[in-house]
Amino acid sequence: MSALRVSIVTPSRNQGEYLAECLDSVKSSLSPLEHLVIDGASTDSTKELLATTHKGPWISEPDRGQTDAINKGLAMASGDILSYLCADDFLEAGALDVVIAAFDENPAADIVYGDGYFLEGNSGWKRPKTAGVFTYARLRRGNFLIQPAVFFRRRVYEQFGPLNTNLHFCMDHEYWLRIGEKSHWHYLEKPLATCRLHADAKTSSQLATAWDEARDMQRAYGIIFRPTRDALWMRTVGHHYYRLKRQIFARIGRKKTAAP
Repeated sequence: MSALRVSIVTPSRNQGEYLAECLDSVKSSLSPLEHLVIDGASTDSTKELLATTHKGPWISEPDRGQTDAINKGLAMASGDILSYLCADDFLEAGALDVVIAAFDENPAADIVYGDGYFLEGNSGWKRPKTAGVFTYARLRRGNFLIQPAVFFRRRVYEQFGPLNTNLHFCMDHEYWLRIGEKSHWHYLEKPLATCRLHADAKTSSQLATAWDEARDMQRAYGIIFRPTRDALWMRTVGHHYYRLKRQIFARIGRKKTAAP
């Protein structure tokens, strides 16, 4: 068994409907790990669920949002490998064991990442998402990484610090841009995690605001034209397109899972 230990941080606020699946997906790993849940004073079933089923560290207290919660967890984490998994997402079976093996076999790798799925709400319909081979030029054209399928060594966190708490939507993209050119990335061509798409998700409910933030963030990295164009499109017609897309995909997903 590997000597490497993984720390998974889960930021949560009023996601009790999905949290159990997230917790169970981490428990399925055979590797040594800690799962820290940082809850932002939820008012739903979250605290009861954590108190009765979660064996790892958890806190529930007011915070300054998701990024602040993730940073709290990273500061508390003791693992050699770090990652964060939102409460409405989950890992694929065996993912952590595959990731740890990849780090063991590639000591120069700072980041191990893989493919994933998009899940339409509670429909059970998972659509595959391929990340592909990492290049910094490609990252500057858009965030192709599937956040819960990205794992990094503690030395990355120690060198580059925590996430930017001024960002509430694109903090992962900014972090990848910050570390991208100075880190060694190792791609696993297999699904490691599932991102759940649903109407109550922060990004889904505030699409135009999210893309405005992404535009402003990328300007700091000298990326101007594409994010400016995309933010304008999202604020005018894009948010209608994506909401309609969510509704259509959710309906397709229900039909697929209802089929004999």
